[in-house]
Amino acid sequence: MKDNMIFDCNGISLKEGDIVHDKWGYDLIVSKDDKYGWYGKLVCESGHSCENIPYSLNEKDITLKVSV
Repeated sequence: MKDNMIFDCNGISLKEGDIVHDKWGYDLIVSKDDKYGWYGKLVCESGHSCENIPYSLNEKDITLKVSV
């Protein structure tokens, strides 16, 4: 990460709402807020208990899957 930006392992700039795949097999929605900075949220059904659990985004471990 640098200067308020985040990248995947291939150097592709990510933006809020993009979906990335991490090395552990999870798909995450790229999210950002003023308190926590960049983080991921699991892709899951709306209303499911996993919907709002924050996950760390390690640039070396994520690959862009879907850009919005």
